[in-house]
Amino acid sequence: MTASADSVRAYLKQIGKVALLNAEEEVDLAKRIEAGLYAAERIRQTEEAKAVGKKGEQVSPQLRRDLNWILRDGERAKNHLLEANLRLVVSLAKRYTGRGMAFLDLIQEGNLGLIRAVEKFDYTKGYKFSTYATWWIRQAITRAMADQARTIR
Repeated sequence: MTASADSVRAYLKQIGKVALLNAEEEVDLAKRIEAGLYAAERIRQTEEAKAVGKKGEQVSPQLRRDLNWILRDGERAKNHLLEANLRLVVSLAKRYTGRGMAFLDLIQEGNLGLIRAVEKFDYTKGYKFSTYATWWIRQAITRAMADQARTIR
């Protein structure tokens, strides 16, 4: 058993512990992520206003705490959505083995695509997240393979 195979086995065991999501849970997480992004934008705006010295953009300490809580909740939702879909990355990465990149590298590139999918997912369109994420994961893997092929040549 090689070190690479051991690390793949450990990774698969770890990601297998996270439960899969149904469509309702995906939408709920996406809404929480969106709320977190909104809270981050509001915090950024108030920081800019404070730096410039505008008084109209000041927020109360309670509102600030609420915005920070929503921001952290959005980050937790993003991590949950990512962790619940890591198996999707592995299943897609398996299709590209034996094409010049190590399996763990394929998984890593697929994970970058998954992160991009989480950031850009629009739950209002009505699609399941996995349908949307598959495109981003495949795109990230195939781009990495093309980049590596160019580097080698």
